[in-house]
Amino acid sequence: MPEEEARIPLMDRGFLYGEGCFETIRIHRGAPFRFDAHLRRLHESLQILDLEPPDRLKHVKEGAKELAGQLKTPDYLMRITVTPPHPEATLAGTVAITARALPAIPSEIVLHVAQSVRRVPGPLARAKSLARITEMMALREARRAGAFDALLLNPRGNVVETTARNVFAVHGDALLTPPPTEGALEGVTRAVVIELARKLGVAVKEAPLSMETLLGSEEVFLTGSGVGVATVAKVHAHRYDPIPGPLTDRLSNSYRRTLDEESKW
Repeated sequence: MPEEEARIPLMDRGFLYGEGCFETIRIHRGAPFRFDAHLRRLHESLQILDLEPPDRLKHVKEGAKELAGQLKTPDYLMRITVTPPHPEATLAGTVAITARALPAIPSEIVLHVAQSVRRVPGPLARAKSLARITEMMALREARRAGAFDALLLNPRGNVVETTARNVFAVHGDALLTPPPTEGALEGVTRAVVIELARKLGVAVKEAPLSMETLLGSEEVFLTGSGVGVATVAKVHAHRYDPIPGPLTDRLSNSYRRTLDEESKW
């Protein structure tokens, strides 16, 4: 249905309390990339947050196919938003499937280090929750600084991720990325890149990533459903050169080939 005709019940728990989860899926040439992996993580997020999945979630793949069949554009992002039933209001919960354009990626990605908020590690950080106030505050801060996105640090001052993307750094002969124990979400694209890097013979280390190590790395890039593999040009005043770096370029090409091969229903 058209966006302006959509309605959310006033007693919906996502609207009232921010209770719910979501997944953002890359649609490529009319088909989703790793739909089942996203669906598994959606169920895992609901379980982590102790939220009952609505019955209609059982039919989410059919609904996603129906929406894709109605759209003329072959490449976009599909979001599945789920809120739990509200027994006191006899609401069945919400499953909303929406589509939006791929984000515009600047020719040079600049990251700002968020000062106003921190990402706290723990079980809740592993769920892709509707409650995104930390991320939204950090993103507003980044935009005021003229940056594309914000780096989130944990209370120890280590890099975790950006507001919507995972972070990788090429440091010496290793590819580094923060682990979930540091507060990082286990992104679907992140998992793909780790697989691809290991196939290329690159040592991947999921380990705490300090700002000192990040700024001393040869290459830094982001991963996410919307950006794929996106090279970072600057963190504050520190510039990486060349961009893209050689490993980022190889992984980006491998990712695009995987996207072509594995986008299917």
